Amino acid sequence: MTDMETDGVVLSRVVADAARSLAFYRDGLGMADARLMLGLVCLGLPGLTLFLAQPEDFARNTGLVPGSAAGRSDGVLSCAIGSTGEVDRLLDTARSAGGTVVEPQLVDHASGRRQYIGTVTDPDGYVWQLVCNVPAGGKQ
Repeated sequence: MTDMETDGVVLSRVVADAARSLAFYRDGLGMADARLMLGLVCLGLPGLTLFLAQPEDFARNTGLVPGSAAGRSDGVLSCAIGSTGEVDRLLDTARSAGGTVVEPQLVDHASGRRQYIGTVTDPDGYVWQLVCNVPAGGKQ
């Protein structure tokens, strides 16, 4: 068992054309619930949410430019974390273990939720986001 307990997993990947990706997943693979939201294709799968984003939307949501030195990956693995304090603790321990941390940020999600997001790259440059849903107007 791990010390990091998550409530869900999200994978975000860079795509060349979000509208074309939406058509492929919705029309080609029959994922009727696929939708385009704030430039991101959103796909709900059992136990996993997949976001497909064009490079500029990926950068806006992560603070990292795909392929940059700060994060060589063109994808992000996101985990839902129970509190902002736990996000901060995990970022501190990740930094101590050789990770590179992007300052956490509060982001207003298209769903109306507010999220506290901490981003960290591992020593090889793979990107993780630790995400906590917070009440409107604050940090829990």
